[in-house]
Amino acid sequence: MRTCLLSFCAAVLLSACVHAAEQPPPALRAELIDFAKANCFYWYFSKKGYDLKDVRAISGGIVERGTASPEEYERVSLLVKQYRPPLRTKQNIDIDLLKCFTMEHDAAFLRSLTKAQ
Repeated sequence: MRTCLLSFCAAVLLSACVHAAEQPPPALRAELIDFAKANCFYWYFSKKGYDLKDVRAISGGIVERGTASPEEYERVSLLVKQYRPPLRTKQNIDIDLLKCFTMEHDAAFLRSLTKAQ
């Protein structure tokens, strides 16, 4: 009985350590979410043909001050571009705009955002 209990405790502890190791530090996670939101607006503005100067400056500022690698920002940008949430709207709001306001609360998006770092 005691051996089973020790084995169980060890397994729980190891799985908790592995799970914690998979998660990025909170500051990096917040940085990537901020970049993802700014990048989402970039893709939306680009689709609509709007001026991209200001949104590029915002994204560039996040990258310039950020701690992630250029490859990580590129990965997040492509993830945002491909992100298709299962959203319904009351007023037929463009999903490409609406997703910019919902992605930070979408568990599936957050998992894909923070994996493979």
